[in-house]
Amino acid sequence: MPENPPEYPNESNGEASLLSFVVRLWKEESTSEEHQTRWRGHITPVPNGKRHYFSDLNEILAFIAAHLKEQR
Repeated sequence: MPENPPEYPNESNGEASLLSFVVRLWKEESTSEEHQTRWRGHITPVPNGKRHYFSDLNEILAFIAAHLKEQR
């Protein structure tokens, strides 16, 4: 762990400039003969706690990007 954590922009003046998310991932085994493993999960924005499930890891980026656009 770094001894001195980075200072984030606007942190010193109290402005809300950070977005936090909790991301949980798990492997889901396929029941078909192909025996493919899929990653599934959910992402939860810390402020509102609304959990959003996904079955494609690219959805994580899309979800975060949408939240970033809202912050502009």
